[in-house]
Amino acid sequence: MRIYLTVLLSFSLLLLTSSCKRSRTNTSSDRNSHKDHSAVRSPSDSKKKKEKQNHAANSDKAKKLIKTARSYTGTPYKYGGTSRSGLDCSGLTSISYQAVDITLPRTSQAQSGIGQAVDIDDIEPGDLVFFADNSRSKKITHVGIVTEVDGKNAKFIHASTKLGVVENELLSGYYYPLIVKFRRVL
Repeated sequence: MRIYLTVLLSFSLLLLTSSCKRSRTNTSSDRNSHKDHSAVRSPSDSKKKKEKQNHAANSDKAKKLIKTARSYTGTPYKYGGTSRSGLDCSGLTSISYQAVDITLPRTSQAQSGIGQAVDIDDIEPGDLVFFADNSRSKKITHVGIVTEVDGKNAKFIHASTKLGVVENELLSGYYYPLIVKFRRVL
C-alpha cells in the first residue's frame, strides 16, 4: 500500500510540474493573441471614464452651489426664511441647490431622505450633512453643506440660529458629535 501511494504521489507531482512548465511557455500565436486582447477596452474602462466625467461635472456644480451658499454669509437666521432678509438651515440648502437646478424638499428631515448615503470618510464638497439636537438623538433637526474637505479636516456652511449663515469646522468641536448622516445629491 505504501509503494502504491508513493508511486501515485510521484506521478501527480510529475503531472503538475509538466503542466506548469507548459503554461509558462507561450507559443507565438498565444503571445499575438494576448496582444490583441489587451488592446480591447473592457466595459469597466468606459464606466470608469464616464464616472470621472460625471465627477468633474459634479465638482463644478458643487463649486457653484457652495459659492451661492457663501454669498449668504452673515444673513440672519429666520425660521422658515428663504431670502436674504433671513434664512433657516433648510432654506439655505434649498436656495444653494436651486443654483445648480436641483430642487430639494423644504425641511431638513425631508432632505435627509434624498440622494445617496455617504460615509464620513468619503464626504466631498457639496454633500449635505445632517445633525441632531444632541449626541444621544438620531432625529434630524439641522442641515448644512460640506464646503471643504482636507484630509481629516472639513468645513460646512449652515444657518445657525444665533449667528445666521456661517461656516464652521465639521469634524471637530461642537458639531462633530451631533452628526447623524451625510447624503450626496449631486
